[in-house]
Amino acid sequence: MFEKKLHKITNTDTKTVPCEAHIEVTVTKEAIEQSKAKALKTLGEQVKIDGFRPGHVPEKVLLEKVGDYAITEEAVRTYIDSAFSDIIVESKQIPVDQPQIVITKLAVGEDAELKITFATPPVIDMGDYKKIAKKHNKEKVESVETATEEEIDAMLLDLRKTVAHNDHHATHDDHNHSHGDLEPVELNDDFAKKVGPFTTVAEVRDAAIKNINETKQQKSLERFRVGMIDEIINDTQVVYPPFFLTTELNIMIEELKNDLARMNIPFDMYLSEIKKTEEQLKEERKEIADKRVKTQLILSKISVLEDMKPDEKLVEDQVQEILKLHPSALRENVKAFVERFEMNQLVWKHLEEVK
Repeated sequence: MFEKKLHKITNTDTKTVPCEAHIEVTVTKEAIEQSKAKALKTLGEQVKIDGFRPGHVPEKVLLEKVGDYAITEEAVRTYIDSAFSDIIVESKQIPVDQPQIVITKLAVGEDAELKITFATPPVIDMGDYKKIAKKHNKEKVESVETATEEEIDAMLLDLRKTVAHNDHHATHDDHNHSHGDLEPVELNDDFAKKVGPFTTVAEVRDAAIKNINETKQQKSLERFRVGMIDEIINDTQVVYPPFFLTTELNIMIEELKNDLARMNIPFDMYLSEIKKTEEQLKEERKEIADKRVKTQLILSKISVLEDMKPDEKLVEDQVQEILKLHPSALRENVKAFVERFEMNQLVWKHLEEVK
């Protein structure tokens, strides 16, 4: 004989909210009854009763303390914990976040009903990204911008102010001033030696020119990539779970906080100066965050379509370097970050080589 099924999926809704599944499940009273012993054990370890150690409360005393309804509820949750994987497989849905489980009907001695809600993977209907990449590569104009005398002088002046600031703190403890309060140091070889591995002003100047030129080239490349990805996004249908946007907004706020911290500006002071709340900042940045989410999803999709994988040794070497600088960081998080970065670089390189 076939064993009676102890639960049943009565409805699966994946259309009401984009990338979100709602699964309605009935748990039979037989399943609840079979789970009661384990439920009693769990409650016995949680409930505090005078005169008894946790986990050593007699069943009769525990029943009197918590009641049948609480035990039934815990039995339902116990059963769902054990059957959750089977329910997900049966539903043919894939959770991408922590599922929420709500018991919608519960009575002692009867079947229970509940709803399981979770986000499902993004849906990405790619456009003709190769055609778009080919068009942009054909129209690409290499940057010929070079450092101007004004830009070189401005960078050297900033370095002279930084050296003046450091020299000041070598002999003073006060911090009640800004860089602008101090006279920049003279532009001489002594200054050059304090800036870095240099011995002459000429060497510092050459380094400044190189830095400015590389920055201009990088900005030119970024503008080119933005133009390409904007068109690819417009040609692609992307639907993703709402929490993706929330996560990206939180990341953007953390990036802002880190930037402010490097300038010794407290985040609360910054909010006060611009007369906005953190939530208002997030609202203003929603469009940018949406674009960042879609960009990453599209790059990841292309990596799958093109069967790209980052070099494992390269990833591991970078992970080790980062962990040396940040030993408290979680290795799996660092590895995921490096893998995504390297994968993105592979995809960009591929797109920029489409002819």
